Amino acid sequence: MTLSTAAVTMHGMRRLPFFATLAAVLVFSCGTTRPSGETQGADVLPLTNGWYGYDFTRRLKGVEDERNFFDMTGTPMVQELTWKYTGVVARFDDGSLFDPVTGVELQIDDGGEISSPQNLSIRGSVNGDGTFQWSGLHEEHGRLNGVFVRGTLTPLPASARGGPQFDGVFHLTDSGTGRRQMAKIGDGFYTWSFIDGGETGFTPWPTLIRPDGTFSFGMDMTTVMEMGDFASQHFSTGVFVEGSVVPGRGITLEEVTRTAGLGVDGSPDPRIFAGTTIRAGEFPNETVPDTADGIVGAGRAAARALPRPDPADFPPWYLRPPRREGFIFAAGEKTFPAQETAFIMAEAAAAAGLADQVTVRVAAATTEITTDAGTTVEERIRTEASRRLDYRIAERVYNTKTGTAFVLLEMRVD
Repeated sequence: MTLSTAAVTMHGMRRLPFFATLAAVLVFSCGTTRPSGETQGADVLPLTNGWYGYDFTRRLKGVEDERNFFDMTGTPMVQELTWKYTGVVARFDDGSLFDPVTGVELQIDDGGEISSPQNLSIRGSVNGDGTFQWSGLHEEHGRLNGVFVRGTLTPLPASARGGPQFDGVFHLTDSGTGRRQMAKIGDGFYTWSFIDGGETGFTPWPTLIRPDGTFSFGMDMTTVMEMGDFASQHFSTGVFVEGSVVPGRGITLEEVTRTAGLGVDGSPDPRIFAGTTIRAGEFPNETVPDTADGIVGAGRAAARALPRPDPADFPPWYLRPPRREGFIFAAGEKTFPAQETAFIMAEAAAAAGLADQVTVRVAAATTEITTDAGTTVEERIRTEASRRLDYRIAERVYNTKTGTAFVLLEMRVD
């Protein structure tokens, strides 16, 4: 049984087959660094129109596949994919921020509350220090998944971005493999794409050119597949890119890849791409990547073109779960003609949301964990969080018009 989507493509992002994605060497990321020029300690709320660094971790949990497996075998199953991105930039305009990787438009009010008009399950918040979290449900190929995102928004004023001396279109070649790229720099941002027909394994996103002409970005993908006590697979793939632009001379970048798990651990030698500015008309226009503004604009337009659900079809406690001291709440939904099956899946989705909240609490309270061989800190936290999951069903209703079950779970916390 496989996760219904390996590279989750919420609201229009390019889909990648599960095993193809696992085989692809994706992106490695280290810790998040604040761009040069950003004033640390400033309160980012309310957000102002402009560009932001958008480094984040996104976890996709196969809610429906996990539940189906348990119902069929009686054995618990864990099916999760986690991506960690660095070097992503996003734009906030008139109350909304477009996530260029996930392809979802987030509405953010002056108090930092996050919602989405295209997906009413999405909710979250931005804090004054720029940290944020949002989560929701995403269904693809008929399978329900939970999506959980956490990261940091960092303002990118003009002083944090490279100037017009770095602008241009560049043709880069890897001297070792012969792979070719096209890159475009404008307004302090870098976009790129391969032009040799080779797979990238992911959809490139805009990244920052620093005032000194350097840039970096990365992504790391970790897969967790567990079936009770008799099967467990944890593996990851990644790449990290660092580059530099010299005005009037050209551009170079180094790409470092790595894999871990499944007996393929290793870090091959870095690939070095180098190139110079191209002349107008030297390559077909369609090979030149779009600007950061163009990428965000096209993605935002695609998100807004999606059908919008009618809030009248949702119970009020789903749209705004209650808040009460000493308790946490989570809501889930599932559209399915068999009412009891829909309720079971909606409850599983809500339980995944509760587990995510408990995981955050456990992680925040964890100051020191002794790591056993083969067990990561994250695994220990997840295990402890699942052990603490003890909830009751506070509300449940089935909308016969839409065939959707809604469930609200309530849990007491210390």
